[in-house]
Amino acid sequence: PTPQIATNTFPTKPINVRFRSSKTRPDDVAVIIGNADYTQGKDIPNVAPAYADAEGMKRYVKQALGVAEDNIIFLKDATQKDLTATFGTGTNHKGKLFRYLTKGKSKVFIFYSGHGAPGDEGTNYLVPVDAEASFIELNGYPIKTLYKNLSKLPAKSVTVVLEACFS
Repeated sequence: PTPQIATNTFPTKPINVRFRSSKTRPDDVAVIIGNADYTQGKDIPNVAPAYADAEGMKRYVKQALGVAEDNIIFLKDATQKDLTATFGTGTNHKGKLFRYLTKGKSKVFIFYSGHGAPGDEGTNYLVPVDAEASFIELNGYPIKTLYKNLSKLPAKSVTVVLEACFS
């Protein structure tokens, strides 16, 4: 007999919801992140619905918000490197998202589905899939850095939706 190998499978199909169509807005940008598979990390459970939630939000930004496919940064199982490359660091806010923008015209929509974690002194973190739970202050992505860098974007508006628990 062939041995059975257990694999992590996560739902990828969002619920079937229709959105009112919007005209395409060529300057608008979206970042959609679905972190489901945390097996690269240490001591962090998986988030089964994250892929389907990210796919649903991708559908929403395309149909309802009019964001063009080429203006969607879609990250599945974002590592610390991916988050830094997309949003920048504590000293440099000009990550990939910054380069997608049309100064003063772009509306930005960000969606994150995955783990969040509390840190020392009231700091919270997005948890990359390659993080180690006991070192989240070193390998998580600080929410303070995210908001600081987003505030420096030359965007018309920025909307952030975090589907994460920080307890």
